[in-house]
Amino acid sequence: MVATCASAQAIDIVTTGDTTLSIGGYIKAEGAFNSPDEGDSEFKGNLRQSRINMKTTKSVEDKKLTGFIEGDFYGDYAKGGSNLRLRHAYVQVDDLTVGKTWNGQFLAVAPLSTEQLDFWGTGIGTASGGGSYIRPDLTVHYTYKGLRFTAQDPVYDDASLPDMVVSYKDKIANLDYNVAVTAREAENGEDSDVGVGVSLAGKLALGEHSLHGSVFNGKGMGAYSAICVGGPLIMNGGADCDAEDGKLISQTGYSVGYKHQFSQKLRGNLRYGEVNVDDAANTSANVKSANLIYEYLPDLDLGIEWREQSATTFPWMPAGQQIEIMAKYEF
Repeated sequence: MVATCASAQAIDIVTTGDTTLSIGGYIKAEGAFNSPDEGDSEFKGNLRQSRINMKTTKSVEDKKLTGFIEGDFYGDYAKGGSNLRLRHAYVQVDDLTVGKTWNGQFLAVAPLSTEQLDFWGTGIGTASGGGSYIRPDLTVHYTYKGLRFTAQDPVYDDASLPDMVVSYKDKIANLDYNVAVTAREAENGEDSDVGVGVSLAGKLALGEHSLHGSVFNGKGMGAYSAICVGGPLIMNGGADCDAEDGKLISQTGYSVGYKHQFSQKLRGNLRYGEVNVDDAANTSANVKSANLIYEYLPDLDLGIEWREQSATTFPWMPAGQQIEIMAKYEF
């Protein structure tokens, strides 16, 4: 997931004066063996996660101007299709970014998280557990040194204010950390209220290896953490994801992970994430995963991942175990 944030791999195809046009993305083939707690085991494979992007950069009056657009092929996935879907479309002028792109919660956590092959539940246990699904139609990011101020299209359709995130990142010795405060208007039945939450994420470098962790707590968090009152967001549905009996309900989540670099070409990751909701049903969800990723050739990775989740997050991601195998070529 971290690699998807910055699009580090790219090929410059046109350079005219101080303007550069580049193309990037990756082709990923994946197959998953599903062993659900209920129902029959099955195998499914696809290339829908494959994506392509175009980026332009130029200097205008001593300012750096960037345009970026990206799509993948999950546009009709729920119906079995593979239509092109818009993932990102934004303009950046120096420290100001405006457009459709990552939400502020995701950017406060994902760069410090362990690498995972799972596209759909990769952030469970963090304040951006649904970050791979929620890219608001309009987001405004402004960064100043380590500070990031974010205003984004609200999840609640009748909200009178944008969803807000303020985060700060820094480094102490080998420890990178990011602390964030979020605020959003959420439906609480027939009315609405403002929920506030906090998140802390960190990464401790241990030579070539690293430890990863995050924790969050607050109200109005379920729309982004993906775990709501009564269960996961996709299964619960509705705008009152964070409310019960007319009140916003608090929740707490955490994740821990470890990356081990076995050799120059082989790396592995362990991760555990959990969310607990303070509702009448004591709703909770957790996910465990372990993977190995081998750099077969530069920009061509082969990987395998085992994972187990305690709750059904999507109809095609039931509670139970999965083993995923993949090959990914980045360009």
